[in-house]
Amino acid sequence: MSRMLKKYCLTTITDIYGCQWKKKQSKSNKKRESIWFIVLSCGFALSIFWFYCWWALLNDYSNLNEHFFGFIHRWLDWSVILLFLAATIFSYLFLLMILAVCHFVLREPLYLHWINKVAMLVCIFLILVLMIVIRIQWKEEWDAIHLSIQVTAPFFHIGAVAGVTIVAWFIVEHILQSKKRVFQIVLSIFYLGVVIFLYLIPLAISSPCIIENEYLGPKPALMGHRGAPMLAPENTLMSFEKTVECNASTFETDVQISFDGVPFLMHDNTFERTTDIKEKFPKRVNDESSSFTWAEIQQLNAGEWFLKKKPYNTVQSLPKETQQIAEQQKVSSLAEVLKLAKKTKKYVIFDLRTPSNRSHPYYNTSHNAVIETILNSTIDHNQILWLPNHKNSTPPGFQQVLGEKLDPEKLQQDKIHIINIRYSNISEAEIRKYATANISTNVYVVNERWVFSTLWCAKVKSVTTNACHIFNEMAVPIWHLSPKTYLAIWLTVDFVSLLVILLVCFFQRSRHRRLREFNMSGDNEETIL
Repeated sequence: MSRMLKKYCLTTITDIYGCQWKKKQSKSNKKRESIWFIVLSCGFALSIFWFYCWWALLNDYSNLNEHFFGFIHRWLDWSVILLFLAATIFSYLFLLMILAVCHFVLREPLYLHWINKVAMLVCIFLILVLMIVIRIQWKEEWDAIHLSIQVTAPFFHIGAVAGVTIVAWFIVEHILQSKKRVFQIVLSIFYLGVVIFLYLIPLAISSPCIIENEYLGPKPALMGHRGAPMLAPENTLMSFEKTVECNASTFETDVQISFDGVPFLMHDNTFERTTDIKEKFPKRVNDESSSFTWAEIQQLNAGEWFLKKKPYNTVQSLPKETQQIAEQQKVSSLAEVLKLAKKTKKYVIFDLRTPSNRSHPYYNTSHNAVIETILNSTIDHNQILWLPNHKNSTPPGFQQVLGEKLDPEKLQQDKIHIINIRYSNISEAEIRKYATANISTNVYVVNERWVFSTLWCAKVKSVTTNACHIFNEMAVPIWHLSPKTYLAIWLTVDFVSLLVILLVCFFQRSRHRRLREFNMSGDNEETIL
């Protein structure tokens, strides 16, 4: 029964790996197949990294979808499509790796069929192309991946040590079975080097959340990015009302100027993505948002798209009444949001998107129209966080916010106490340096718990987010360890791993010695006979 089961498993493994269902397995070239195994190993390692990258970029998927919409003018959740592609490639190469390892365990010669070879090369090519595209189109995303590696490094260390411990059985077995002294020495040194490297790598790990409890800063304040776009259509009055319910401190938005001088809220250069402009003004779908008068803009519906396109896949979780309110939303004016901010005592920060068409009546004076609207609203000037462009100074009473990193002394001289930086473009050390100089750091756009937790540990002052309702419910970071606790985990993991490896070496050596003595006794009996 055991032999039949082994034969069945062997047949299944070789059939899938070598695609030999109907004919006898072709004779393999050992050296050539070894090269293909190395290619497979490299491809599998690359697919692991690529799959990890797509997990790390989960925070920025909304930007990715908006970016693609600008090219193809059709809304699709590209994040799901690309994540599925990454998972498929990883699963396929993982299967081939498992089959190859099974060949080694069963001491069967490798034979990878040309179909699998071609498919493997296509997978590797796709990964490389997509990595190059991201490197060119979204260069800043690589900084996000670097941050995620910092955060997950302690867990990777545990996983890597566990992995190198598991393969000890096969490594030791190959060393003892090999008759080539050079191979035994090279493999032993290589494996020992990897083990020592992994045991000591925590010395180089620096994670913001390895911190004593007393040094953990207060929870960062929340700025609602375009309001609360996971709960309501972005940049609508309803979206900012939901931001208030999330206990956010600030409304973050984008302001444009209508053709007749009314500041209104809109992120994109056109109304195509977030309104029903195709139905109301079919011939002006691609016209700039600022080319419309306020009366024309008020005719647009800014809520139906939210229910149809489901940009964050949260619509189905909203009550029917909430969905009905969302469906009726209109494009909001800056004056409406300022009125709500004054009533609820929230700060307001916005990007002013000036008209690109020189024929626009407010091409050179859009900032004046915005300032006039703010002054007419009677909101406390201190509630305005002003992000100036290079042409304009900060109006009196407004809090100036700088969108770049400068030396703290320079910022203090210019009386700037807030900087607004992308979350992946500032380090923990820089955040702490600004905090020491009494300069607050706001980072954008933070949507995932692990990113928020990391920035919390780094003592960032506030974050701009699409997920204010999620972060509002977090009482502590999703994880943080004291240095002493992490040291204890590190030493325990290394000690257990070393103990297991030594036991494997002892057991394999004893087993190999008994097998050799058995073979020698069998040879002696044959000689006597």
